[in-house]
Amino acid sequence: MNGIQIPGISNPEAIIPITGEKKSYKLVLDFNDGAISIIEARYLDSKLHREIQDLSDNDVTILGTEISDGAYDENLDIHCDKCNKFYRPYCRLHPLFKIPDRVLKRDESSNLSFSQQTLPILFRIEESKLPNAGLGVIAEVFIPVGMVFGPYKGRRCQKKTDFYKDGYAWLIKSGDKRFYIDGSDAERSNWLRYINSPRFEDEQNMLAFQTNGKIFYRVIKPIRINQELLVWYGSSYGNEFVESENGNKYKKPAKNPFICVGAQR
Repeated sequence: MNGIQIPGISNPEAIIPITGEKKSYKLVLDFNDGAISIIEARYLDSKLHREIQDLSDNDVTILGTEISDGAYDENLDIHCDKCNKFYRPYCRLHPLFKIPDRVLKRDESSNLSFSQQTLPILFRIEESKLPNAGLGVIAEVFIPVGMVFGPYKGRRCQKKTDFYKDGYAWLIKSGDKRFYIDGSDAERSNWLRYINSPRFEDEQNMLAFQTNGKIFYRVIKPIRINQELLVWYGSSYGNEFVESENGNKYKKPAKNPFICVGAQR
């Protein structure tokens, strides 16, 4: 599986070897929890885990420094919504793993829009299971908690009047800067534009968040095969920091749960 690993750890006591001996770790899909996890390589069990990537002892030992709210730096630290704490660089208990868009050259002869062509092989796009929602994104395989997708792509705009169509634009607040990402043009956006919002909060399985002037979507509940991806913009995660331009009144999280370090997409 291709992607950028976002490591944490499931066993904090194993981070610093008592004997000084170097250990090796595995980033895995933990079937018990339905989530991304990190284990020592010697505990890998094919019945309990699906291996994603090797991690070295050095990768793991640097993780999980707790940061106070007052010292939080959006460019360095990650807020873990499960622990409700900031960590530099990541939470050890709740690792994340970024899945990239499908990388391809624009195929002008395809019947699919460019945004549909960026869809990872994990999903398909078809009529949404929600009434009057249009197209939606459906899982072809089991998608665990901790997977991250993005950034949301589109045309950068400076004001609302520049939008092609309401419902596809996000307001980005980065320091003193404010601008919009408009994904209404299917030839200039990516597959995230097809992910719908749920009818109520309990139906959500993804969370949208901002970091480094970009929007990402994170899986917060296990997504089963043939289940639709639904991203919630609910107020339970904090104060508003990103606004969608479709007239809803939902608020988004002020504390970002993920920072995409070094990803240029």
